[in-house]
Amino acid sequence: MKRIAIVGCGSTGHALAAILSQQGHTVYLTDGPQYRDMLEESRRVGVIRLRGTVSGEGRPALITSNVEEAISQAQLIICCTISNRDEEVARMILPYLTSQPVLISAGNGASLIYHRIFQESGKDILVGETGGNFFPCRLSSDRIATIGLPLSAKKIAAFPPENTLRLLAAFKEVWDFIPAKSILYTAFDGPNLLCHMAGTLLNLSLIENSGGSFHLFQDGISPAVIRVLEALWEEKCRVFRFFGFEPSPSPRKMFEGILDPTDLTYQCFREMGGPGTLSHRYITEDAPLLTCFFISVARAAGISVPLFEGMTALLSAAVGTDFYGQGRTLENLGLGHLKGHELREFFCGLEDFKE
Repeated sequence: MKRIAIVGCGSTGHALAAILSQQGHTVYLTDGPQYRDMLEESRRVGVIRLRGTVSGEGRPALITSNVEEAISQAQLIICCTISNRDEEVARMILPYLTSQPVLISAGNGASLIYHRIFQESGKDILVGETGGNFFPCRLSSDRIATIGLPLSAKKIAAFPPENTLRLLAAFKEVWDFIPAKSILYTAFDGPNLLCHMAGTLLNLSLIENSGGSFHLFQDGISPAVIRVLEALWEEKCRVFRFFGFEPSPSPRKMFEGILDPTDLTYQCFREMGGPGTLSHRYITEDAPLLTCFFISVARAAGISVPLFEGMTALLSAAVGTDFYGQGRTLENLGLGHLKGHELREFFCGLEDFKE
């Protein structure tokens, strides 16, 4: 069993803290001082209860806004924070890191940010990320975490890519992890790239008129939406072929199951609320920090992804924000010079690179 600091006091952080505590790990749940009130309430409640596809309860050994107290005791660090906070969180934990490996849940390429910050400080910290969140979940005010889908193995990759097997070894007691060739694979292979922005864009008026109570996976899926998701998947596959990645199957089967009310596999998943407003993280996080990252990689590879490009332009117009201009792109990361095989070598390493 490991001593694990979970950074991030949102739904994923609380739920993961409960699950890993159940498994016998010593868990320290923490976040910055701006989340002190939320953490104090969690500490007062004392227990995080689980429902949905996972049941039971977990009791973290420590719940605190004193980041140093949590990080300094831990052997492993797992960051469960939104991608908009990547630089903030990396700098927040940096002073207290010695040699603990850092894993980012649903990193969306966050390893690039963390690695740069760690390197600039002179600390050699092993860092990587998972393919999507550990699970879809929501947290209620009484600290009940609802898990929407069965727990499953997760893809994992490090940056630089030659560190992936070391990262896998460090976290092997925590989860059933499967090594991936690149953080591009972990960022882009999950359904979030396809469904969050497309589902939002195709339901804009329903979201704005919902009074905050819209449920995408209950109210926003239809055969036409599924056809759009399938077309987006085909564009993604073209990019994956460039890197030699094997994509997960088309999302059609999953979303047809979601659309079928008799399919109990997705019963709890359908209950997941959001996006209720246009400031929801499906838009403010996934559009600039996932979709725009994907588009920039596709452009650098010389591959046309017109549906992704069009969605980004339309959603930018609807929200009034230049997502690509402000987003996580190769250009904004200082990597705009990478093209062709240099792009593959940078993200996949020499070992996996083939002319």
